[in-house]
Amino acid sequence: MAPETDESHRDVMARLAQFLTDEVKGRDYADLLATRAAAAQQGWAAPGASGNAYYVGFGPEAVVIEHHYVKDWPPLSVPVDRFIAAVRAWRETLTHD
Repeated sequence: MAPETDESHRDVMARLAQFLTDEVKGRDYADLLATRAAAAQQGWAAPGASGNAYYVGFGPEAVVIEHHYVKDWPPLSVPVDRFIAAVRAWRETLTHD
């Protein structure tokens, strides 16, 4: 895997933040995403999650987020650890389910 540049890191984090803002509205969904990502990281089969606008696929090394409707939004691959940390941090900002 090629080393990540500051620009690509910023792009990944901006697109991940967009996904969290648009799609993850409740703590239950945040918990589901983090649990499935952790299971996949441990080698367990984890079903994808399909929300209102995004599909999330879970693999042992990366989580791939795809937009259902925006065709020029390329799939976003996020390392599992980074995804779990971001979802857990986002969860703490949510006040309701």
